[in-house]
Amino acid sequence: MKMTSPLTVISDYSFDEATINIHPNDGFDLGLMTTSYEVKICPVRAPGGAHSADAVGVPGTVNLRNECRVGTVEVSLKTVKSIGSPRKITLSYDDGKLQLTPV
Repeated sequence: MKMTSPLTVISDYSFDEATINIHPNDGFDLGLMTTSYEVKICPVRAPGGAHSADAVGVPGTVNLRNECRVGTVEVSLKTVKSIGSPRKITLSYDDGKLQLTPV
């Protein structure tokens, strides 16, 4: 499973719940090379802990955008609240599943 370093969370209600935006350099850490990927978004409540109610995976999209600063992730406020409103998270990608884990 490939993982990013801790990313600073930028969240807002204006962000789509099924979309996550990261910088292409952070996408490279996950093995993502093109601009957009269809994934199952799986929030995790705590490092090494139980998955949240959405653990089965919500269909969504990861976009690699140069407009995002390196080391940040743009995600909906609702998704961030479901994992305890952390300031930093790591992203893990394996077999089409993207896990969001608080740091």
